[in-house]
Amino acid sequence: GKTTVAKQVAHSLGLRFHFNGAIHSEYKLTGFRDAQGKVHRTAFREAFEHGGVYLFDEIDASQPAALLAFNAALANGMFDFPDRNVQAHPNFRCIAAANTWGKGATMDYVGRNAVDAATMDRFAMLEMRYDASLERRMAHLASNDHIDLAEAWLELVQKTRALCHEHDFRHIVSPRATQQGLSLMVGGITAEGATLMVLRRGMDDTSWGRIRPSIHALIQKVEAARQ
Repeated sequence: GKTTVAKQVAHSLGLRFHFNGAIHSEYKLTGFRDAQGKVHRTAFREAFEHGGVYLFDEIDASQPAALLAFNAALANGMFDFPDRNVQAHPNFRCIAAANTWGKGATMDYVGRNAVDAATMDRFAMLEMRYDASLERRMAHLASNDHIDLAEAWLELVQKTRALCHEHDFRHIVSPRATQQGLSLMVGGITAEGATLMVLRRGMDDTSWGRIRPSIHALIQKVEAARQ
């Protein structure tokens, strides 16, 4: 939901929305001048120069060295792009999104990097948890208005998520599982199949054996709704 929230912020402010994911070179952020002299612009530059909400998604998956240019732009309110120095537009708004707190890899997000402290210091930080009401709306949409199926599957997903948390399993059951599972079942996949594909999804036999008995009845409920 991070990207959705950023888009909603832009809409609320009446500003254009700009976006990029993880970067591994500062040129993906600042742009560059090619061999023919053409300047290649980026989402960051468009927002910085002309105003808008800019989302730097997956910032903790970016190379730390590539973020130095980003930090300089935020700190100084101006930046030396490949063709000229640009002052930040008064309506430039910047959001960074990550799956960690910027302190490096975790047990769940092993491919993440530590974010420079000077960069982190530029942001107020907000933890985003799953929104149950939004997840329900997603379920209804993904089910093509088969409300009984949506509600049954949502109950199964949320129960599985709670059990993973209760048992302290390193296993993520996000709202994507709600959306994906319903899309699969609308396409003809059984409740059992959807459960294995988007809820178990690689969980080891021992861990699954501790969860399966508690959700067996819910799987049957979903299958009844699907039929």
